[in-house]
Amino acid sequence: VYRILSKATLTPVTTEYVIEAPEIARKAQAGQFVIVRVTEHGERIPLTIADNDIEAGTITIVTQEIGATTQRMKQLSPGDSLASFTGPLGRPSEMENYGNVVLVGGGLGIAAIHPICRSLRAAGNHVIAIIGARTGELLFWEERMRAVTDELIVVTDDGSYGRKALTTIPLKELCEEREIARVWGVGPAIMMKFVALTTKPYGVKTIVSLNSV
Repeated sequence: VYRILSKATLTPVTTEYVIEAPEIARKAQAGQFVIVRVTEHGERIPLTIADNDIEAGTITIVTQEIGATTQRMKQLSPGDSLASFTGPLGRPSEMENYGNVVLVGGGLGIAAIHPICRSLRAAGNHVIAIIGARTGELLFWEERMRAVTDELIVVTDDGSYGRKALTTIPLKELCEEREIARVWGVGPAIMMKFVALTTKPYGVKTIVSLNSV
């Protein structure tokens, strides 16, 4: 039984769930995902593991209410159970001591880069994260991200919070100013495309997350 232990509204369109799943929590590695079904005959949707707590036996996932399944999930309450919760799936992110690394999270991608930042930092890297959203009210987990990074840069498209810039602007500055060993980008496809185009002239190996169904 995959019970919802807690549920929190992070932004008007983003919800955080902590799910009781001890087996998955024990095996989960940064960069992996789960497949969730809300009801017995519901669709199967992939969701990135945003956090795992081995001692508590929990997995944290963050959803954006854009489809029928995430809308249906939004109606559930703590104590309710999911029909299925399968994982951990996918190849974990490679973790070594590379040096200076930059992780770019756009929108929902902020949740996805959180465990990668934590693992890279544990491996001895200097971890810089750039998190961004269209507007300040769509940003979340700022303090949580500060806890797993050495430097955190916050940007918004409209300048309503943090620096008024696209995530690629501080990324370009970092590539010009420092020796960046590796970059990870998770967010909307267009953002990841421009992250890759930004790092290309500097020859920095860049990993993005393409997990469309």
